[in-house]
Amino acid sequence: MADESHTAPDRSVIAIGAALLVVSGVVFWQSWGLRASFGNQAIGPQMMPFLVSGLLAVFGVLTILEGLRGVAPARDSEDWSAVLWIAGGLAVMIALVKTAGFVPATALLFAATARAFGSTRALVDLALGAVIALVVYLFFVRVLGLSLPSGFVETLF
Repeated sequence: MADESHTAPDRSVIAIGAALLVVSGVVFWQSWGLRASFGNQAIGPQMMPFLVSGLLAVFGVLTILEGLRGVAPARDSEDWSAVLWIAGGLAVMIALVKTAGFVPATALLFAATARAFGSTRALVDLALGAVIALVVYLFFVRVLGLSLPSGFVETLF
């Protein structure tokens, strides 16, 4: 068993736990308005958001308790380049999804996120991201009958 030395409460961890509780409350509040029902179903559209809200609350409380005990594991040093890669990838996806389509935009986001986590194989990451995005696109469009932004790649399928 690892030696856990008790230190002062970790305010950052407590703040993260509190933020999880706030998000849980917002999800619960917004889910309360989902009153659509489908016949005599006992489980309606509120079930999953309520479940997510409950899990967020549990994790928030556990995180706060961990912060109060002051035994959270040591944090790595900050790597703002990783944050910038992910934020940049997300910005590019948002900018391109309506014009280029879901698959290329998501492939770029995947490659940027992989780069943020240390990958140096940009072409492999783009190809893998494109394959995953295409599978997701086809599942949503063909199986679920939902619509996602289409570009050149999506018109081939």
